[in-house]
Amino acid sequence: MSNPILSLCMPTNGVSEWVFPVLDSIYSQGCKNDDFEVVITDNGNNEEFKQYIKAYIQKHQNIQYFETTALPFLNEIESYKRANGILIKFVNHRTKLLPGALKLLIEYARNNACNKPITYFSNGELKLEEKEKNCGTFDEFISSLSYWSSWSTGMTIWKEDFKKLPNDVSGFNELFPHTDVLFSEKNRSSYVINDTIIFDEIPQGKKPKGSYDLFYAFGVEYPSIILELYRNSSITAKTYQKVSRDNLAFVAELYFKYFIKKEYCSYDLSGLGDMYCVFYRKQELMAALLKVVLNKLKNKVR
Repeated sequence: MSNPILSLCMPTNGVSEWVFPVLDSIYSQGCKNDDFEVVITDNGNNEEFKQYIKAYIQKHQNIQYFETTALPFLNEIESYKRANGILIKFVNHRTKLLPGALKLLIEYARNNACNKPITYFSNGELKLEEKEKNCGTFDEFISSLSYWSSWSTGMTIWKEDFKKLPNDVSGFNELFPHTDVLFSEKNRSSYVINDTIIFDEIPQGKKPKGSYDLFYAFGVEYPSIILELYRNSSITAKTYQKVSRDNLAFVAELYFKYFIKKEYCSYDLSGLGDMYCVFYRKQELMAALLKVVLNKLKNKVR
């Protein structure tokens, strides 16, 4: 395809149980193939998946499939580089599009192709009173998104803006490359958060979701990215403190999930001790954990 309105970019490591239900959810929407393309970049070594995807492509001519050696998260940038659409939307290989979602994204791209606001689809996670929030400044945008800016699934970027970024993937953050993309335009007059629920996550099961150091990623690396925004005067101290505080609550949720409930985990959890005293002290995490437990008990009673 040469000029689709929308590119759905799906980096993957080749988990068939996730990728094909996601693809089916896209192609069951009934949208014209000329309006969109699907870009799949595969950095896995699942030969069975590679054969299945090549057979799937024969049925859908608007799929681009590429094999890559890009590191896990940098694979996302590789998918963007190969996109041809006016608007690029990241699609997690484990999140199915709900009915009507593809039409919504195509119409959003068509209706906003002139002014090109920086856009993030938060999938109902922010529980906004209205489905769409317009922010007039980068600071308001980051404050409103809070720690959800660490979540790549909401990512959207106009191809015109992405082309301004370095072509070499080595220049992007290895754990959170999407933040380099999302935060690249700090002086726009329009930032949009769309909180419409458009995705449905496939249960992880026993498939490994990731193997990186979880508490380093969210307890050290991500807060350092937000701190850098404050240090270069892109956000205010108030916004930095809000995002940092909200992120601590999220880290406490992770602690509850993997250390208290002992849910299945493929992540490296060894970085917890090293996390303390970088941005968050152990006492602060335990206090946040207590709030998590109390909230869960309160909700259970209701």
